Amino acid sequence: MKRQAESLSQLTEASMDRLAPAHLSEMLDSLSDGFMSIDRSWRFTYLNQTAGRYLQREREQLLGLNIWECYPDLIDSDYYRTYTQTAATGLPGRYTGYYAPLRTWFEVRSFAHDDGITVLFRDVTREQEQKEQLEFEASHDYLTGLCNRRMCMEVLSRAVIDASSSGQSPEASLAVLYIDLDNFKEVNDAFGHTSGDGLLRDFARRLSSILMPTVFAARVGGDKFVVLLIDATVGAAEACAQEVLRELAHPFDTSGRSVSLSASIGIAFLKEARDSAEVLLSRADTAMYAAKSSGRFQVRIYDDALDRGMRERLALRMDLREAFAENQFVLHFQPQIALADDAHYGAEALLRWNHSAHGLLSPYAFLDVLLASPYEETLVDWLVDSVCQQMAAWRLAGVPVRRISLNLSARQLLGPGLVDRILRIAYTHNIAPAMLDIEVTEDSLVGDIDRATLVLGALQKAGISTSLDDFGSGYSSFGYLVRMPIDTLKIDKTFVQSLAVSAKASAVIRGIIALARSLSMKTVAEGVETEAQFAELKDAGCDIIQGYLISRPLAPDAFARFLLSGQPA
Repeated sequence: MKRQAESLSQLTEASMDRLAPAHLSEMLDSLSDGFMSIDRSWRFTYLNQTAGRYLQREREQLLGLNIWECYPDLIDSDYYRTYTQTAATGLPGRYTGYYAPLRTWFEVRSFAHDDGITVLFRDVTREQEQKEQLEFEASHDYLTGLCNRRMCMEVLSRAVIDASSSGQSPEASLAVLYIDLDNFKEVNDAFGHTSGDGLLRDFARRLSSILMPTVFAARVGGDKFVVLLIDATVGAAEACAQEVLRELAHPFDTSGRSVSLSASIGIAFLKEARDSAEVLLSRADTAMYAAKSSGRFQVRIYDDALDRGMRERLALRMDLREAFAENQFVLHFQPQIALADDAHYGAEALLRWNHSAHGLLSPYAFLDVLLASPYEETLVDWLVDSVCQQMAAWRLAGVPVRRISLNLSARQLLGPGLVDRILRIAYTHNIAPAMLDIEVTEDSLVGDIDRATLVLGALQKAGISTSLDDFGSGYSSFGYLVRMPIDTLKIDKTFVQSLAVSAKASAVIRGIIALARSLSMKTVAEGVETEAQFAELKDAGCDIIQGYLISRPLAPDAFARFLLSGQPA
């Protein structure tokens, strides 16, 4: 094409007068490119058919007219500069740009001749759109339309450089918000990836709607999003994060069902000029995990203490394999007492980690790390097997144990073949299913109520009782409570501990007990520490209590002595 253009230019410049006009016109009209000749006064002297079609004018209407008068919007454009430079220097010119009046991308090449210039041009709109689409796809997330991780890092890197070079106000700085949707995997597993993709698109639209046009947002992977704020104060960044959480509080509709989502958000500020984009994003990620560890639906700002905590969490995560291989996990048992006759009712099995370097760790130190690891499913079989093995050992020792409850997370509850696995392990140790109780929290049920109902129903049918832990601290929807086959409501300890300072706490507890009784459920009060709490709960009709007033969680041998003597060893 280039050789053709040059030859045509040479033809125009040196040979036009030697060719028959009809022959020249036929040859030029056969070109797929537009061809026009312009004299030194910028008047059209020739246009082929393609040029007329591209310019959307009859060529007879343009011949002899000044190009700048016919198309005044070209003046001072890059097309104008290309043509005038060729006319002034005699050098070929080339430019590709969008011509708005004709809504077309043109590639133009200009060549000088004795009487002016010749221009070859073609419509490259389709090629340009394809190029732009490829560039968009390379820098944007295909699902949500937000920028992707690569573009996020480019924008963040430029923002860090700009902020570092311009200096920062003590009150305002570059801020990164790292947003992670809580329990999104459960939603995906429950409703399918198509519905999950729809939720991500809906969230991205909500996120875009609440952000100012100058605020940058990106999806950096899975259910993780990043928001970049320029010159943001701590208050402004926290306000933005809270606005995101408020948007999430409105239920999403998927497959005809209403689904509630929450998020954990970490915030990091650019503090020093030497900080890189990678460091800033990593700190926001660290703060996000701290928010998730605090109970989800939280916002945390990065500080050095969080960084130390994350390093410790990473070290614990790396130790998990050794913990299972060397049987470092142990169970302690907190006794439960029936208030009707003060008899031993059972116990709650509580996990401990006898770490080789840190000693005995409570679940607060490691459970979130364990549940976020590949060992989450392994833990289910270990828990059930350890409880059943211990109950069999107590039976041989003549220790009377009526029932042991153990806690499962949402993913563990909805894991494959849960009921069959529990029954297989129980029968291996000759333990009756009725001696086992599975505790789940309210928050673990709302991701997929239908599926959770089926699993709880299957547990109940197999003779395994179920308890709803920390009742009142989560969603507390009477709708799902009526639907789900649950045997026991465990009253959250915050209500019990509030009995001494709030009359409303007593009313709430009595309401929960009345509700449970109307649904043929038992009630267990957690965190009972004083005689006054004991008396209030007994008067309210609570069935069972546990807490430090009765006993702290005990190692297996100490628990056995407690049952036999009535006193913790």
